Amino acid sequence: MVADFGTLSLSALRSFHTVARLGGISAAADQLGMAKSGVSRHVSQLEDHFGVRLVERSARSLRLTPVGRRLDDRIRSILAEIGLLEETVREERVTISGQVTIAATPEFGSLVATRLFPELRRRHPELNLVMRVDYAFEDMQDPGTDFAIRVGSIDDDRLVARRMGSFARWLVAAPSLAETLNLEQPADLTGTPCLTFRGDRPGATWRFVSGDLQAAVEVNGPIAVRSFGILRELARSGQGLAFIPSFMLGNDVQSGKLVRCLPDWTSPEAPVFLAFRPGIRKVARVGAALDVAEEVLAELLDP
Repeated sequence: MVADFGTLSLSALRSFHTVARLGGISAAADQLGMAKSGVSRHVSQLEDHFGVRLVERSARSLRLTPVGRRLDDRIRSILAEIGLLEETVREERVTISGQVTIAATPEFGSLVATRLFPELRRRHPELNLVMRVDYAFEDMQDPGTDFAIRVGSIDDDRLVARRMGSFARWLVAAPSLAETLNLEQPADLTGTPCLTFRGDRPGATWRFVSGDLQAAVEVNGPIAVRSFGILRELARSGQGLAFIPSFMLGNDVQSGKLVRCLPDWTSPEAPVFLAFRPGIRKVARVGAALDVAEEVLAELLDP
């Protein structure tokens, strides 16, 4: 199906998308503030325009046909782009205001909350800021999310993915534990209490690099937690060695709460990206937030 939207009204597209999202004519009419007959007419106009059935109707239910589902995916993207265009025209660039929603992993979520948000509020006090924290990759086609801070490659050619730098993980322990260990190379970690990042069971494979040298070690220990923040707290209390992103450790290492073990060895560098939909940077509130995010990440990460 080739989607030709040239002669269709924006209202018809919105009606069909709302019917698809809510699963019924009545619910869509209530949300849109329209008569049911008007919503039904819009759906029929689309079916007449494309010459195919888009919904299967029965006395009690309505569901999209396969063609209807594909069309709704296209309409969803079109409506999101139209929303951006409307907002770009509407916003005044003198005063940056509105809501910015950022998705991040928990570790970068902490960074956003403690560094990025205060700086954004200082520069643009009219902004409202929302953070979605999850290890899962946020659906960036959802217009509810403006941009994401993500670790690792981004395999979605619908997004702009700007590399901001990288970081490595450092091996750290509380001073009281570190002084009892005799670690000269990664292989010496075998048999030491290691705190691992996972949510099912203790144990992991830790990969190290030092110049041209590489090493992989199977480690184990009493505790596994899927949170680097909690692992850092456990390491501070002497529960074991932890392998934690370097940007989370600066103050702890400088203050002596944690010490680096095997300081010549780190994890391989992990790239960090800002990911966002094409065109959204032209929206004043999002562009302002991205500018500050780039500054903060550049200060924090390795090139």
